[in-house]
Amino acid sequence: MSGAPGFSIVIPAYNYAHVIERALASAVAQEYAPFEVMVINDGSTDDTAEVLAELARRLPVPFRVIDQDNAGLAAVRNRGVREAGHDWLLFLDADDELCAGALRRLADTIIARPAARMIIGGHLADDGRRRDRITPPSVSDDPRGNFQAYLDKTLTLSNGACAMHRELFTRTAYDPALRHTEDLPVFAHVLANYPVAVCPEPVAVIHKHSDSMRHDLDAALAVGMDLEAIIFDNNGLPEWAAGDRRRYRARRAISLLKLADRHRRPELVRRFFRIALRADWRQALHPRYLRRYLASLIRGTGDRT
Repeated sequence: MSGAPGFSIVIPAYNYAHVIERALASAVAQEYAPFEVMVINDGSTDDTAEVLAELARRLPVPFRVIDQDNAGLAAVRNRGVREAGHDWLLFLDADDELCAGALRRLADTIIARPAARMIIGGHLADDGRRRDRITPPSVSDDPRGNFQAYLDKTLTLSNGACAMHRELFTRTAYDPALRHTEDLPVFAHVLANYPVAVCPEPVAVIHKHSDSMRHDLDAALAVGMDLEAIIFDNNGLPEWAAGDRRRYRARRAISLLKLADRHRRPELVRRFFRIALRADWRQALHPRYLRRYLASLIRGTGDRT
């Protein structure tokens, strides 16, 4: 397949011995060339190393294992960029899997849209009971429109279902200090600065878990509202991005409000509602958020912070 775009599939692994075979088998089974698969074992303390050694003997296609001391997902992604042998990177979480024909679908989109530097693929969302097909919305030729859609969550991205050109990482990198939401500043930078394209067909199966990091209140609070500065300060954004900052501040506060409400933390609901109200009252006073704020008042003070 001369001239075909090459892919480096990077699978971060930290204590995922019980599910990593599914991800790894789906990656090495891709009927496409050229591509490589690497697993970065981020200091796992379970039997991940032993499982990988056994899979290396059993799976029909070789893959590379890179062992390192535990440094977090951002550091693993940066290591994957440095180690990649091909121009296009696909970060597949160890508990997810690629669809059959995923690389072929992404390659067809790359060939059709050669200027694009990120391909946003469709995916199947699996919650253990059903699989829903998620087709990404169309993207704009105007990076600002894509950036705003991402901040407003009308354009969502899932690792494993998108491919990124290594050129992007000459101007951005994952922040190792972030142990939660490490993708958001990178995706924001890319969407604000580069053309992107959509591959509507499913590329990956994304498995949803109730104990996912995105539901972890403590992890979210560790980043908190600081994520705004991480996205907007020294992140290589165009000057026009400053005009979207207050709206994003409200959106971030609302995200934390919803998570706090799910964990029955009324004092945090009130805190983040007030931040959202000051930033963008139109968003904050949406009935669904106003109801949660009023309910937090009824529950009483009971502040823990």
